[in-house]
Formats: sequence, C-alpha cells, structure tokens
Amino acid sequence: MHIYCINLERSTKRRESALQEFEREGLDVEFFRATDGKVEAPENIFLTDAEWGCAMSHVRIWRDIVEKGYDTALVFEDDVILNANFVSKLEKVLDNLPPDWDFVNLGAESISRVDYKNYTDNLKVGQSLTTHAYLIHSSHARNISVINPNHLKDPIDTFLYRYPSYNLHLSKPIALQRNNDSIIGIARTYDIYFILKKIWVVIILILVLAYIYRKRIFG
Repeated sequence: MHIYCINLERSTKRRESALQEFEREGLDVEFFRATDGKVEAPENIFLTDAEWGCAMSHVRIWRDIVEKGYDTALVFEDDVILNANFVSKLEKVLDNLPPDWDFVNLGAESISRVDYKNYTDNLKVGQSLTTHAYLIHSSHARNISVINPNHLKDPIDTFLYRYPSYNLHLSKPIALQRNNDSIIGIARTYDIYFILKKIWVVIILILVLAYIYRKRIFG
C-alpha cells in the first residue's frame, strides 16, 4: 500500500509536524506537492480558490495512483494527527474490509458522517465528509480521477460522499485534523443537504419521544 501526504512545498513547518506523526508510527510516506489554489486557481470557477486547490491536489493523487499502478493508497493531508497505535488500528481496518470497497474515511467524526448500516463494529457503511485521512482503492481512483475540478460546484469531500460508490467510515476515527489549520484553505465542508440530514434525524427523534411521552401522560 502506497502512502501520500499532501503538502505545499513552502509549508515546511507543517511538513515537519506531519513527518513527526509518521515517524512516530513508523510510516513511509511520500510527500505530494499540493496545488496552491491561492496562486494557481483559474478564473470563472464555481469553487473558492482554496476549495479548487484542495480538489486539484486530491485529483492529482488519484491520477498518480492510476499511473503508478498502486492497488490501494492511504492519503493524508498535512494537518493530520494520528491516534496512538495508528498502524495496528489501520491493520484491523484493512483485515475487515469488504472485497468490493471503494473508499474508507479514517478521520470523520460523528458530526461529519451519516451511518447507513454496520459492516463491523467499527466499520460503518454511509456518507462522510473531510479528506484529511482516507483509504482509496485503485478502481475507485480510476473512476474519479477523470473529473475536472474547474467544473466542480461542491468541495471535494462533498463530491466524494455524493458519488455513487461503496464508502465506509469508522465509528472511532483513528486520525484527527488540526482545527482551522489549513494552508491550502478552509473548504465549505458542511453543505446544506448534509446538514438537513442531521436535522431531520433530530426532528424525528423528538417527535417519537413526544409521542411516547404523550401516550404515557394521557393514555
């Protein structure tokens, strides 16, 4: 399995910080030059310059996976913080993946994911946001590497959770993200459709509880 970390070449401190995380866990990681949206973004795009740069960085990695022939890749952004014993936890994830998986988000916290069903105790089938730590299969990389970020109307993580693929995430993330620490730029991670899904779950729960309470009080 090949491992990437997206990093702007001028961001040496972030590279050193990420490198410390990787060395602590004994990971051999290729630092992949990020696309700087603040400098390289074209005109007349739908995304912000920062979102475009983030999207282009990931698309270039997917194309590199296909070009180099890697079967599976692990992708980090350079603001990642690895949980202790990351490697052993990752091995458990790899050992329990379904044969036809496409994408596994290793860092999505509860607020940024929707669970559809359990695959294992820790692996959930569903939708998730954030792209600071994920596994991707080569077949999925091949499918999505053809997109042109110039035409995207949503940030890259929103594109990924809407794309028709076999996506999983962890109930207990094994990689965190430094808060508001992106040099490439902060993406509009939470789009309205994702927020509405969360709100509807809360509304339904409130209605069910209100119905139970009313039945108990009034019979």
